[in-house]
Amino acid sequence: MGFKLDSTGRAGFAFAVAFGLFFVLRHFPLDFILGTNSYWQTEVEDVTQYFAGFNAFFNAPFSFPLLAFDSINYPQGTRATFVDAIPLYALLLKVFVPKSFAPFNPLGVWIAGCFVAQAICAWWIMRELRVRSWLALAAAVFCLVSMPEFTSRIAHVSLMSQWIVLCALALYLRSRNTGQAHRWAWGVLLVAGFYVNIYLFAMASAIYLASHLGSAERFKPAFVARALVPFVVIGASLFLTIFPMGEAAVSKEGGFGVFSMNLLSPLHGGKYLHFPNPEMPGQGEGFNYLGLGVVMAFVLSLVLKRKDGDDTFGRHKALTWLMALFTLYALSNEIYLGTSHLVSIDYPSILSPITSQFRASGRFFWPVGFCIVIFSITYLYRHLSTKLFAACMLVMLVVQISDLSAFRRLLVAVANRPAEPVLDQAEWNAQTASNTEYLYFFPKFKCGRGDQVLQTLMPIMRYAAVHNIKINTGYVARSNANCSTESTQAEIAASDFANSMYVFNTGDFPQVDQVKQLFPSNRQPECKVLDFAHVCRVGQAGQVNP
Repeated sequence: MGFKLDSTGRAGFAFAVAFGLFFVLRHFPLDFILGTNSYWQTEVEDVTQYFAGFNAFFNAPFSFPLLAFDSINYPQGTRATFVDAIPLYALLLKVFVPKSFAPFNPLGVWIAGCFVAQAICAWWIMRELRVRSWLALAAAVFCLVSMPEFTSRIAHVSLMSQWIVLCALALYLRSRNTGQAHRWAWGVLLVAGFYVNIYLFAMASAIYLASHLGSAERFKPAFVARALVPFVVIGASLFLTIFPMGEAAVSKEGGFGVFSMNLLSPLHGGKYLHFPNPEMPGQGEGFNYLGLGVVMAFVLSLVLKRKDGDDTFGRHKALTWLMALFTLYALSNEIYLGTSHLVSIDYPSILSPITSQFRASGRFFWPVGFCIVIFSITYLYRHLSTKLFAACMLVMLVVQISDLSAFRRLLVAVANRPAEPVLDQAEWNAQTASNTEYLYFFPKFKCGRGDQVLQTLMPIMRYAAVHNIKINTGYVARSNANCSTESTQAEIAASDFANSMYVFNTGDFPQVDQVKQLFPSNRQPECKVLDFAHVCRVGQAGQVNP
């Protein structure tokens, strides 16, 4: 068998991999990929949570359930899921990487892998659609790898795993082409997706459902039962990975209707398309600019489709309806055109568990954007002459590359941004005795003044993880905390005074006397002000430990 220059064959696969690697190395320095450059040293960003959460989980001994660890939110602990540590990745690293590596940062490698996987999935989709054109492949790979809603997500590492959605679309097409369910492949993808990011899992699961509805046997009981197997496996796995977990350990979150997509979002944000007042506060989560090249190709495809009477949407009815529902959910119950409020939708209360879990609804337009790219390239390939199609792809690429140039420059700038340290590491190290095993931070997350807690808690959370110290709170998703003074006093009284340090945010505890009132009268601490906090210790006789 020879190595043929077929865009849907091994040569096309090699091109996709090469482009993914080129894109990564073009925009990210090597130390970013290795997790050591200044981007990862920040102490007050979301990546601080991911770094701290991963290392706290990695350092913790294996326990049951497998994703549980108690070094954050001590003593009840939390799960790797709730610190966005990419649970599947973190667990595999914990199994195979020596513990002596800690603390280390594997997130840059994950991001690099996501770009390559995104390119590979673009190739796979073109292969399943039998689009044998190098220009089509180049357009698909470039557009799907450089989509602004994808490249702007490096600050939220698990959401960079959008290849999960593209893989689901490829499997959907594969199932239709072969007439087979490919349940093993779907099962692996959905289980992996569940333990990477719940949003991406939900999107992939919905595409799986659309694939199921496209089968002639979709209503047969045996077919339905087999289709439910991946979800049964996930449900059973929870008792190995996450459960048991007290109900009080998980709280509901708001934000649905705020973290939504604006109607202008797919059309606003590039070099050439701008609108005044394009979004409301919070709608950055619904940022979904497609790029002018994609918009032009999509409009042309719709015009041709109307003239030709093509029934592409009818042949993919379930998927088309799903994309319409995704779009509606992305817009949420409060629909805006720029800053103009158009309509409110009363969602049934029965949907509140969904709107609470998936409160950043604007993200659900991501599969729609992918489908717009795929549909536009494929439709033009099938309905234009070879020369005219080649001209369209060249125009699409040139316009898209130019229109998104600012996003690529921003990607480089963000990846190389300098860190702004918050903690004086030398001073904190001087206060942390060699026997320190526990760190108590007050006020806890979701207590005290919200405008300060993340700027103070996040650096302390990172410091504790780096030094393998258990901390009584943390920036943990859907966590609950008892904020009462009585609870704080009880927690301090029950602590191991000899091996603990106590940190009080001066924004909430400006006077050291307020701090000392929280300690038992016979175990008064000695405190020192460091950066933004009173740092206190209790010696055997109420003295500062050396």
